[in-house]
Amino acid sequence: MRVEKGGIQIARVFGIPVLVHFSWVVVFALIAWTLATGYFPEHDPNLPVTSYWARGLVASLFFFLSILLHELGHSYVAVRNGLRIESITLFIFGGVARLGSDPKDGGTEFRMAAAGPLVSLMLAAVFYGAGSLPFVGGATRAVSRYLSFINIVVAVFNLVPAFPLDGGRLMRGLLWRRLGRVKATRAAATAGTLFAYFLILTGAMSLLRGASVGGIWQILIGWFLKEAAVNAYRQVRLDETLSEVTVGDAMVKNVDTLPAETSVAEAAREHFMRTGYGAYPVVRGDQVVGLLTLRDVLKMSPEERETTSVQGAMIPLRDELVAAPGDPVLEALARMSGSSLGRLLVLDDGHLVGVLSPGAVLRQLKLRQELG
Repeated sequence: MRVEKGGIQIARVFGIPVLVHFSWVVVFALIAWTLATGYFPEHDPNLPVTSYWARGLVASLFFFLSILLHELGHSYVAVRNGLRIESITLFIFGGVARLGSDPKDGGTEFRMAAAGPLVSLMLAAVFYGAGSLPFVGGATRAVSRYLSFINIVVAVFNLVPAFPLDGGRLMRGLLWRRLGRVKATRAAATAGTLFAYFLILTGAMSLLRGASVGGIWQILIGWFLKEAAVNAYRQVRLDETLSEVTVGDAMVKNVDTLPAETSVAEAAREHFMRTGYGAYPVVRGDQVVGLLTLRDVLKMSPEERETTSVQGAMIPLRDELVAAPGDPVLEALARMSGSSLGRLLVLDDGHLVGVLSPGAVLRQLKLRQELG
């Protein structure tokens, strides 16, 4: 297992990292507790408490396996259509497959969205069939019937036409050709926001009636859907605005550099402390050889800074740090989001011509939005 930014990586399936977010533990325990103290005792009374807890833990584990398979359904179709899946994360509200880029057309979006609920319905049929076999015991039958029911619930809930649920993505896929990507996303996101407020309102009403657990869950899910719908629409608007912008358009052109032979202490006094910048390109003669970040400087003691050259502390130049002026800025932005450095050195024929940072992209975005 490996700790990642989005959680703990527990496996790789078809080359896709599968992560478990820390919040997953909370909902896993909550589902197991709910089943062990409510659902299973009601359907099969007079059994030992340990039996109920064993069923609850097994059912909770298979529920999240079902969510993973649901997301793998989306991922399979995405990969078949040339899209890259960065990761699949299981978290408090279920699961999410993180795409390297959005689908390029409505048909791909529709097929991807339909795959998840289809997998859930197939799982519901499999679990129901397993629970109906004549030779299975009562415990297996109870768990199978619950898993069949919950997969139907997952499929039906996800088919609500409210972005970013699968039903909202189906809606966007259908509207894409007629309205275009931005307007189709706005329509689906609006439906998602309205559904989110409905969940929040009904959750608040449930709280007033005394159904505290169910009401809190509805409010949390509603809030999550609202934020996701708004952010998805913002992202599409951003993509549309920056679709024709290049790295050369957005980069900062007048860039200070650090000579490789300078001490880290001098770089800290004369550059980082004076400007507040987070990183500087490092040059030897007229060639860029790396990048020195404030984070690397802060890792060193004052004594080490005096005796270490910038070249000794820098991150050596490599492809992940470099962009060309003609590269699409959206591709560069995606690369920066997957890096902890948060900037790219822009080279033209091996010569430094600028630096690209999220702040520089944001300024270009704001300028284009203000100018229409």
